[in-house]
Amino acid sequence: MVDMKEIKDSLPDEDDANDPDFAHVDKAEMLKALGQLGNNAGLIGALQHKLDDLVGMSSGFVESLHWKVRARVNALSEAQGEHDELYGKFLEEKRELEERYAKLYAPLYAKRAAIVKGEKDVDAKPEDGDDADEEAPKGIPDFWLCALRNHEVLGEQITEKDEGALKHLVDITSRSLTKEDFAKDEDDEEEDDEEEEEPIGFALEFHFEPNDYFEDAVLSKKYFMADMDDPILEHSEGTDIAWKQGKNLTVKVLRKKPKKGAPKNAKPITKTEKTESFFNFFSPPEVPDEEAELDPEEVEQLQEAMEMDYEIGAIIKDKIIPNAVEWFTGEANEDEDDEDYSDEDDEDDE
Repeated sequence: MVDMKEIKDSLPDEDDANDPDFAHVDKAEMLKALGQLGNNAGLIGALQHKLDDLVGMSSGFVESLHWKVRARVNALSEAQGEHDELYGKFLEEKRELEERYAKLYAPLYAKRAAIVKGEKDVDAKPEDGDDADEEAPKGIPDFWLCALRNHEVLGEQITEKDEGALKHLVDITSRSLTKEDFAKDEDDEEEDDEEEEEPIGFALEFHFEPNDYFEDAVLSKKYFMADMDDPILEHSEGTDIAWKQGKNLTVKVLRKKPKKGAPKNAKPITKTEKTESFFNFFSPPEVPDEEAELDPEEVEQLQEAMEMDYEIGAIIKDKIIPNAVEWFTGEANEDEDDEDYSDEDDEDDE
């Protein structure tokens, strides 16, 4: 079993200060490295206190250099500090630019949603071969189902049973997280709201018309990030879907006949079992707390599950939502195929 306490204890401490294997410890770099561990916030949280004690610890390597070389290294450190300050401003301006353009995109996305739902129509004339008397369906049927299904990764998540529910999907939107997205307990409510920082991350919202599968009008998925620029995922949360009776697509019902000798009116024994479904996307993997013990296989499974969970969310946010019509028509898939061929050609050239 892998004990997270043992992992913390394995980190260098003050006794290692003179060990050449441990050079100056930079907290940002350590956290970035920890992000490689499946972006597991439980692991990162478990090691946080240990890291705080290590910041600034030196092995004595720099001190052992020639005094003139030390001065040059210090000059480089000062230049690095200026660079980091500029980079911080760049990230801040980048976020402001993204927010600005998100507001400019919003009316275009609203127009798209209105046309897909059939709330807004366009002028059109039949072309050669079209039946001018044929009644047109409302909006664009199966728009989002087709867009999702045409992406290779997302298409693998959609089962035949899912399609019936996804036919009722009329829009997908994304937004940045706000303080309201934090689930608060009694202790949190006592804290001053002004001291709370804005969470880092994004939410995806799937808008459905009334259907026979669930009561929810909107299913949401929230990604809480430690860093959006790296990115490092802390955890994700999804809607607890209010399935209608007998319509849960994420489970299958197994029935076993009563044993011989059972009363004639004995009912079959039933049990439910989890099954593959796109809607499992709204039940993300749970991140264990820092006291949890996981064996290597469980760690690997959790890492893979979190990576896939984030990958699907990022695809929907960065590819499907901005370019939905191209995914609906299949043009986006052709563009991705062209990029794959280009990458192969570049490798051949090398």
